[in-house]
Amino acid sequence: LSYYNEYKSYLRMRLIILFLWLASEIGVFGICLRNKRYVEWIQGSPNTNVIISAPHDGYRKPSKIPDRKVGCYDSTTGQCDWRHDCDTKGGVRVTGKCKVVLHADLRSADLAKAIRKEITSLTGETPHIIISKLHRSKLDPNRDRENAAQHDPIAEKAYDNFHGCIQKAHDLVKGPGLQFDIHGYRTHAVDNWIEFGYRISTGDLNADRLNASISSIRALAGRTNATIEELIRGKTSVGGFAEELGYRTVPSPRYPRPSIGKDEGREGRYFRGGYITQKWGSAEKGDIDCIQIEFPQWTRDKSEVHGPKFGQAIVKFLNKYYP
Repeated sequence: LSYYNEYKSYLRMRLIILFLWLASEIGVFGICLRNKRYVEWIQGSPNTNVIISAPHDGYRKPSKIPDRKVGCYDSTTGQCDWRHDCDTKGGVRVTGKCKVVLHADLRSADLAKAIRKEITSLTGETPHIIISKLHRSKLDPNRDRENAAQHDPIAEKAYDNFHGCIQKAHDLVKGPGLQFDIHGYRTHAVDNWIEFGYRISTGDLNADRLNASISSIRALAGRTNATIEELIRGKTSVGGFAEELGYRTVPSPRYPRPSIGKDEGREGRYFRGGYITQKWGSAEKGDIDCIQIEFPQWTRDKSEVHGPKFGQAIVKFLNKYYP
């Protein structure tokens, strides 16, 4: 009887431990599982206030997850139907309305890890990092759930895991924090600059309409004396610090507006930040900001060079505004 009671106590304790572990892992979007097949989550230092995400450099293409397709457009509701079989149910696929992007941001995860390593080296604190391992043709974590996973149950679980890990990272950060969402572009390589997305559109940047209240760094703008102008394209912006190291960046002191690129005979294109920047930045709530960074291919091809160098610019920005 004594052995039986001890065994019951042991099982009870194991169940309590399991429950506490699950409670610590669950975020708004779902459970965050470490180093699983489709999502890589590496927890940082207890006192870090930096989070890094890389959603578009996955390489896994499991056949059991169907490829993402252009959605079917409903002109009555103005909505897209993202089901894989929408065209067999009377829908018509319309690229201009329900577009999908399938190419990967090649080597952006390598660059994210190199930046993380440099931040650790310079600050003594290791950022949290979340990386999607699924190829973008199977899952796009930088879209809303329906577009991202297109109703496939396996892709949906991976999506929930990815965003659940971001939620866990946010829960672990104490006080003001900053998330960097790392991307790469190839659509306008002629511009050849590094782009910082704050959810302020190209048109608004070109017209000097800078509204801190709708930006993904709203919290930062609200707790500092610096203007939104200084924070996104001044000398002490991330773009400003990176510019000091020799990079062409936008927005920045030299390129406050993307349109200046056209004046130089380039395209002058710019990505303002996507779903992750909107969802996990401070535009709607909270004190954790988010900045999307788009890197040209040559920086990603030599992450061992540009990761440490760019990490220095980020640390200068962190020391200035997130001490």
